[in-house]
Amino acid sequence: MRVIVALAWAQVRTYPTRFLAIIAAVLLATGFLAATATFIATASEGLRRTAAAPLTTADIVIAAADSTSDPSWYRTVAEVPHVRTVDPQFARTVSVVSGERRGSANVQSIAATAAVRWFDLDRGSWPTGPQQVVADQRTLDELGAGVGDPVTFRQGDRPAVTVTVTGSTDLGFRPLAGASFRFYADPAYFADDVPRAALVTIDDPNRLEATIDLIDRILPSGASAVSASAAADEAAARLVGGSTQLIVLMLALVAVALLAAILVIANTFQVVAAQRVRQTALLRLVGGHRSQVSRILLAEAAIVGTIGAVVGAAAGVVVGYLGADLLSISGGGLRVNPLTLAGSVLVGITATLFAVGLPTRRAAGVAPVRALGELPEVPLAAVRAPRRLVAGVVVTFGAVAVLAVAGAGGSLPLALAGGLLLAAGLLPVLPRLIAQLLQPIARVSERLGVAAGLAGSNLNRNARRTATAAMAVVVGAALIACLTVAARTGQATVEADLAARYPVAVSAHTEGTPVDGATARALAAVPELAASATVGTVNARFSDAGKATPTRIAALPASLADRLAPELAAPTEVPVLLVPEAYLAARGLPEGSPVSVGVGDRNLSFAARTSRLADTTGQLLGVTSADALAAQGVPATPTTIWAVADPDFDRAALADRVHAVTAGDLEVELGGGITEGGDLAEVLAILLGLALAMLGVTVIISLLGVANLLGLSVIERTPELALLRALGTRRGRLRAMLAIEAVAITVLGAGTGLLIGVPVGLVGATATVGATATPVIALPWLQLALLLVVAVVTGVLASVVPAQRATRISPVLSWTR
Repeated sequence: MRVIVALAWAQVRTYPTRFLAIIAAVLLATGFLAATATFIATASEGLRRTAAAPLTTADIVIAAADSTSDPSWYRTVAEVPHVRTVDPQFARTVSVVSGERRGSANVQSIAATAAVRWFDLDRGSWPTGPQQVVADQRTLDELGAGVGDPVTFRQGDRPAVTVTVTGSTDLGFRPLAGASFRFYADPAYFADDVPRAALVTIDDPNRLEATIDLIDRILPSGASAVSASAAADEAAARLVGGSTQLIVLMLALVAVALLAAILVIANTFQVVAAQRVRQTALLRLVGGHRSQVSRILLAEAAIVGTIGAVVGAAAGVVVGYLGADLLSISGGGLRVNPLTLAGSVLVGITATLFAVGLPTRRAAGVAPVRALGELPEVPLAAVRAPRRLVAGVVVTFGAVAVLAVAGAGGSLPLALAGGLLLAAGLLPVLPRLIAQLLQPIARVSERLGVAAGLAGSNLNRNARRTATAAMAVVVGAALIACLTVAARTGQATVEADLAARYPVAVSAHTEGTPVDGATARALAAVPELAASATVGTVNARFSDAGKATPTRIAALPASLADRLAPELAAPTEVPVLLVPEAYLAARGLPEGSPVSVGVGDRNLSFAARTSRLADTTGQLLGVTSADALAAQGVPATPTTIWAVADPDFDRAALADRVHAVTAGDLEVELGGGITEGGDLAEVLAILLGLALAMLGVTVIISLLGVANLLGLSVIERTPELALLRALGTRRGRLRAMLAIEAVAITVLGAGTGLLIGVPVGLVGATATVGATATPVIALPWLQLALLLVVAVVTGVLASVVPAQRATRISPVLSWTR
């Protein structure tokens, strides 16, 4: 065994350049796996600490019942023996304005007990009253504010409050709720609020369980007490569990990277075996058994695989941590599971040995007499294993059926299962199909010139190996197409659903006072808005609505009625009132039913029709035309601005412009479509980012695979290329011939990947959002076209090194055969 290892190491040490492509492929695949494992471990710990951070200084957490309305419900806990401190936990979601910036903010309370505060200040001082707050430094940076600056808060119908930032801290993570910004205030700021929880410390940790039991006995009905560690674990589990789908997606990308690497390693080892066929035959000639030669080759593969896997794992740890840090979810520091890291290295080595299995058996079977002759061409091996081919066809059709059911039923797990089945079925089928396509490609290329004709002939002559090289491109292209199509279709579906559910893109409303005309004019000037108008409202009472408080009716002007509610613009004998669908459904009333609405001391009659327009703002129960109210002598107060966006508007840009406009008008609250869809947009952005990352890895792996195939082709065709040179063929034509071969492989692989990835992506998007919205098919034509362009560029780059070798072949070698 020592002799075999020594021979293998000598071969690697003497000819290191032969194995660089294998090392690079293993490095990329193992690095991707290690990066994913590091990212998951680091991000999970960061998210856990983020969720648990406010609870780390307490011993016990008590939570109020949902129905609790007593602001002092927690106070009796202070009388329990061994309880040292009780600090209520308040929270509000407010609109925050600083200069020209406006957004949504979470305001949480700071414990009055200094020892219970879970973070320290980097600058400034703690707030000491209701007019002071501290903030996360990232919040201040994004708002353009600093310590000592004023910011303004407004919540619902409460009056606007200006507070001063007295201190800042760098918490190291982003807000995890729906709000964009984060502040912390003295409990006095939350006057009259009901705290939803309280933090308790005790003087004897050994009596923790007994104290929890005592607290449970005196808490109001529905309230509960648990240890702070248990509450932290529960909060962390909820938060980390929400990232499961992203983790599954990343693991799927890892699997694809490994598959592409295996295909590249197999082709690369064929190149290595072809370069040393005489050496291998000489080993057989001097008495080496086939098994001994196989063990030497496998030992070489194990050595280069170990080198690539170890370096890749180390690089992956760095990349994984940087990824978590970039998303600001690395608050717990670098986390690496040694077993997972060792497993990543083992997977890289195992993948290498698996990939070289078949090329090793073929190379070890070389006849000893080959050591005495010239380097012959490797004959084309027929595509064998018809049983595997038939099984692949059956599995492929079964996978298509599963995907169809998943798309129709809106089942994402079933779609994932169908995708895995499709991959398993196509692996034995696609190489045969691609090999069959090479014959017509060769015939067409003969008409396109000498270089193209020679390229097509060579691709067809080595059809099996060409198809194997193309498979690495197919795998990556299919995944990229699937991700981009799924993201674009999902985005289009959500946008269409939001447009249907929120026909009003922007709703800026007051609590009953007339809206500022300057605000209305500024919103009308926002480029992303197609139409904007002031809408009058009146207080109303629906006699059978079952509501204890008055609601409102919006009087829609004609300029918006044509766009949002054409049924209001048409003349009718009885004025139409648009109401939420749930209103009529709860009362079993059909469309057009008469309803009576009290306005002041009058009762108005309407014909009720359902419309989503009445559901969009959360402020108005009924919508009618301004003319209908005016005809009945009912004046409306202009309290609201409604605006309709242009088709395909940029939601983020519109939100930024609207926030900038309304930053100077604290009387208005924002609603409508721009307040929805932000979290989904972030998820889709992550999905597209992963697609781009996968594109980069796939391009590199595919480039290695195609370059190795061309390198093997140059070795086998040395006499042929020398003869071409002897006949006067210029070096430029040889370069063109190899470039055409490489581009044909990459474009064929990318095109096949598109044919597979696009429909699978559509099914995935449909399965994900189809249960909640009507799917809208949208293809990212620009990204798909870019994929083909990248395939062409990759092919040209892959041909550079083999072309240099080919042009250096001496014409004299044409006489050696």
